[in-house]
Amino acid sequence: MSKSIFQSIFENMPNAAMILDANLDFVAANDAYCIAVQRTREQLLGNNMFDVFPDTPERMQSVTEVFMRTLAGEPTKLEAQPYKMVHPNGHTEERIWQIAQFPITCETEGSTYLVQRAEDVTEREALRKQRDLVSAELNHRVRNTLAVVQSVADHTGLVSPDIQSFLASFNGRIAAMSRNFAALTDSHWHGLDLEEILRTELDPYAGLVFDRITADGPPVTLTVRASKFTAMLVHELITNASKYGFLTDPNGRLSMRWWLDDELLNCEWWETGM
Repeated sequence: MSKSIFQSIFENMPNAAMILDANLDFVAANDAYCIAVQRTREQLLGNNMFDVFPDTPERMQSVTEVFMRTLAGEPTKLEAQPYKMVHPNGHTEERIWQIAQFPITCETEGSTYLVQRAEDVTEREALRKQRDLVSAELNHRVRNTLAVVQSVADHTGLVSPDIQSFLASFNGRIAAMSRNFAALTDSHWHGLDLEEILRTELDPYAGLVFDRITADGPPVTLTVRASKFTAMLVHELITNASKYGFLTDPNGRLSMRWWLDDELLNCEWWETGM
């Protein structure tokens, strides 16, 4: 295969690739590399890598050590390296590159060159970081949820006279937590509206009591933490109402009113007609 074919393959590779000599001067760069680094071949060829892309002394030293190992005959890699790319308009952008180097020796010259293949993994790294954050948050929420379940079981057991009563109360509270989590998921964990919490907890009685409920107050979106505790509180109030309050009497009514006072949320729960 002729030298011109090899040259054509190198220049048309989809991956960014370049070649350095033993002094770390550019001797070749393909089109993909020039596009990636926002430089022309004229700005690269014959110039030292660190003159074209200046960096901190520490990073220059560590990268030079890797490149020297490659020129000595060892294939090397640099995983997820941040690079500041300066665009022609002066705008600086940090990109993450994953690069691999291998040596080639020109027998006629007796010289060794470094060939580098680079892949821009900026978007992949951003997704990985986002995934790690989501995993950490999920782990945190699962631990908190299990702690809440344990607390609910403990408190339910303290006030339950027998296993049947315990199961009825405990299952009702777990169901309330489930509805709460479903609503939070639908809101993309941005918190819930106070009136939405009330209506969600009254869903088991839908069609029976909504015409006997008056809810009055400004739109209030609670934090995720406040949404959880408020939903549990409303569930306890409604459970109490189903045993002793307005839900036990067809004439029973519920009036709920809330207002803000110096960023403090005030609520009034009033049952009548029993």
